[in-house]
Amino acid sequence: VYQDELSQQVSDQHILGWLLEKGSITRRISSKAAFRLQLLFDCFGLANEEEYWFLGVDKSRVRIREVRLYGDERPMVFARSVIPELTSTRGFPGLGSIGSNPLGDLLFHNDVFIQTNRWFAPFSVEEKKVAWGRLTRYEVEAYPLIVTEVFLLPD
Repeated sequence: VYQDELSQQVSDQHILGWLLEKGSITRRISSKAAFRLQLLFDCFGLANEEEYWFLGVDKSRVRIREVRLYGDERPMVFARSVIPELTSTRGFPGLGSIGSNPLGDLLFHNDVFIQTNRWFAPFSVEEKKVAWGRLTRYEVEAYPLIVTEVFLLPD
């Protein structure tokens, strides 16, 4: 779903606010709650076909990083980043040493990252429960990366 179609699909203004957030999700959570990041996965491997399409690159080894963001110990966001090797070596070397720090700290505090596209979709997160998320494509020095964020907001 593209942004101009989103309000036809999502009527909940609270969820829309999160989906349309232009700034750092980390900062948004931190402004209202005690923030914590749980690093779930951070390894090189192969992404899925759709992710290569969103990146606009051929299938190759990429860094896949998955985290869960908490506010007051409640899971708020699941995020998956896919970063091609050339993006972290030639585009922005700091991407290779994020560790347990939020990626948003780099994306929103360095003006070299440019958002080039954003898509929205519902995700099945539990039996009969749907959570909305977004996939954002960025470029740094013309090298791409994508970040998928699924908002695990309470009902």
